[in-house]
Amino acid sequence: MPRIGKLIKHFDGMHFRMASKSHSCFVSQLAKHMEKCNSKPKPLPEYIKENINVIDNNEEIKVNLGTLSDEELLAIIARVSKIHSEYVGELPVSVGRHPVLETTLASLTESRGSWRHVFQSSSILYNMAEVGVLTSGETRSTYVEFGSGRGQLSYAVGQAVDLETDALLMIDKSSPRHKHDNRYKVDGESHASIHRVRADIADVDLGQVPLVRNDTRRLVGIGKHLCGAATDLALNCLYRANNPNGLVQGVCIALCCHHQCTWRHYVGKAFFKELNLSQTDFAILRAMTSWAVCGSRQAKEHSEAVQDNEVKTSILPGRYAAMGLDIERRENIGRQCKQIIDRGRVEFLSSWPLQAKLLYYVEPDISPENVLLLAHAS
Repeated sequence: MPRIGKLIKHFDGMHFRMASKSHSCFVSQLAKHMEKCNSKPKPLPEYIKENINVIDNNEEIKVNLGTLSDEELLAIIARVSKIHSEYVGELPVSVGRHPVLETTLASLTESRGSWRHVFQSSSILYNMAEVGVLTSGETRSTYVEFGSGRGQLSYAVGQAVDLETDALLMIDKSSPRHKHDNRYKVDGESHASIHRVRADIADVDLGQVPLVRNDTRRLVGIGKHLCGAATDLALNCLYRANNPNGLVQGVCIALCCHHQCTWRHYVGKAFFKELNLSQTDFAILRAMTSWAVCGSRQAKEHSEAVQDNEVKTSILPGRYAAMGLDIERRENIGRQCKQIIDRGRVEFLSSWPLQAKLLYYVEPDISPENVLLLAHAS
């Protein structure tokens, strides 16, 4: 009898019922059915290796800020401000527009969300071009977009480079509809330089992906709003592909969702250890990153309250008000926590070695998550 592994859910003497589909077949027809059954597990490609980009398996620590005393919380805040002043400082602002997206921007209404997304992509391309990691025909590059979704950023990059010499590789664990890379199809055939890998970033051995393994193009990692731990997985994925040949020539990732960062994936552990910050300290900073957007959240709640004709006697949590932590101060502390976490990523990239930095690539009214991690070869 053919081996069908986990596909068997129930056998009643006459039928096998499959676990992933509500269908069954006669035992006598099982072998033939298994040759064509879409529910049959497919062999994994050699570049898929479970959790290859996960740094360690430490159990995650979660800290509820409500369990800290006022004195403990204020002491941590003071330490955060000192570290931020010494190791991060004020981030530069580098807002620009890349000419390849000007026509698209002109066709959209400025107040709409779609315009904001395209504007963010335009500024990302602008900053990539400024440091020489977005070129057209000058060098042969493969642009790897992590968490690509529909591939909007890759599509923009594809318009700015020469796809006769450059290539695009999109990595995402889902397969959304209306992918932007479909716009490159001619007579139903995809462009030879455009590739997709459907997999979790944690499991991708980038150096074994055929496009990378069988080619000598330099690698440039990109991402737009790559949430939390996904950024660290992407950086470690690039790091593994980079050594020992130094293939990675640039990284450009718009950061977000620091409250979803995890210690087991975080690439900046060495930086935290240098500052005598522990895994518990990381958990506290991660919890405080949510303060960075408390003002916008409060504004939304206030707007909804006005619409409902509600009267709020206080818009500040009583504890924070008593501690002198108003919305503006908490927002600033939250941003500092985010940027300290990001500074660890800068230090990680600098060890490759790449020249890495953080900058504001759009104004906060375009997106409150407006920090770009940008790195390039010397």
